[in-house]
Amino acid sequence: MNQISIYNMDADYKEMLNKVEFYKFDITVLQNRLEEVANKNNAPEVLSMVEHFQNQYILQNEQADILHHDLSSSRKGLENEVDKNPVAVDHRKMNDDTELREKVDLFEKTMSDLRNESIRFFAKWM
Repeated sequence: MNQISIYNMDADYKEMLNKVEFYKFDITVLQNRLEEVANKNNAPEVLSMVEHFQNQYILQNEQADILHHDLSSSRKGLENEVDKNPVAVDHRKMNDDTELREKVDLFEKTMSDLRNESIRFFAKWM
């Protein structure tokens, strides 16, 4: 397993938390655009896609909440580790949480794909 310094791990957790918060905001923006499309179009194919996107935004928002919780918990665990043994904290290393990193990377990819799909839909129906 990869070892990473405690300071770098903390910085990585902060960065991943910022990414998750950005995507939560992005979901809100996409939802607002979707409402605009739904208000302007009532064709069955449009409403079907509106429902599809609403479901995707709900799912990804839930995933963002889960990731935010997991990242915050991991960061808190890191803080507890430092509090228990603050000696030479700038030289200590811990096992990297590669599983959590992979989850964040997958979430980013999913959100990027969803945003691109949404933008194509908006461009077609706005």
